[in-house]
Amino acid sequence: MGLISLRDEQKVNVPEIDAQHEALVELINQLHQAMSDGRGKEVLGRVISALVDHTRSHFAYEEQLMTEHAFPGFDKHREEHDRLLQHIEELARRFDNGDLLLSFAVMVDLRAWALVHIEKFDIALGAFLNRRTDAGR
Repeated sequence: MGLISLRDEQKVNVPEIDAQHEALVELINQLHQAMSDGRGKEVLGRVISALVDHTRSHFAYEEQLMTEHAFPGFDKHREEHDRLLQHIEELARRFDNGDLLLSFAVMVDLRAWALVHIEKFDIALGAFLNRRTDAGR
């Protein structure tokens, strides 16, 4: 078992978003495992780069859905995306600048921001999107 996993109650019941969340969790677990195994800079760099790219893509997808469906919490949710993306990009910069000893605290922080964001923001978005889908049936 990895550092992080999603529980059923953390699913948003929007298949593409849930799949993207699972991929995010997998990348965080890969980073944790690579760090635990003492893998080299090349391996860690690839995982960090994939994590940054996936985060950007995932946030863009959610923001597209929020815009298309006139989600009322868009501004606050996007602000949170911006904050989290800055955080993960700072992690990548630190790594690129030679901070090879990404600490356990960094991993705990990544775990927390992923799960807290899903619970605090994405579950509400999923409920909103599901209500809109149900109303359209």
